[in-house]
Amino acid sequence: MKLIKKIVEIYKIQFLVAVTLFAALMAIMVPRDPLNIAMIVLGCILGTFVSDLDYIIYAFFTDPTEDFSVTLKGYLRHKDYINALSYVFYHKDDVKEKTLHSVLFQVILAGLTFFMIFSPLNLFTRILILATFANSLYRIGEAFFAEKANDWFWPLKEAPSQKGVKIYIILNVLALLIMIQFL
Repeated sequence: MKLIKKIVEIYKIQFLVAVTLFAALMAIMVPRDPLNIAMIVLGCILGTFVSDLDYIIYAFFTDPTEDFSVTLKGYLRHKDYINALSYVFYHKDDVKEKTLHSVLFQVILAGLTFFMIFSPLNLFTRILILATFANSLYRIGEAFFAEKANDWFWPLKEAPSQKGVKIYIILNVLALLIMIQFL
């Protein structure tokens, strides 16, 4: 119960994004089958957590000897998930050059989302990828308002201006809205 409480405390805004996406998808798709509704709910919720796999990738593969990685692996090894979640939340800015929190991943994800929308894959997979893209847009927006959006552009030689970042975010949000229409 403590773990669920901590997850809700940390992810409350991301869950709001998931609920908003769920409501939009229900209004557009109007599914009648309970299994389809369950897949939409599950895809929207799980899409919230995909971006945070970045910290596990960092701890185990990218830089396993860094202090952040050693501490996170210790929490996970002892199955102390509440403190692992809290540690990631309070020390997320200690990790630089995150793989899944980058413009490169976001562009690949946008292309994958576009491809998946028009593919005959099952509904859960399409919704999961769409929800991951929506959550990624929320996170870059959050970084933009915290004036940390340049952290997302680390793969590029030179980060764009604030105006360039704003245009990039707006174009991606428009792309998301268009892709939702075709689901």
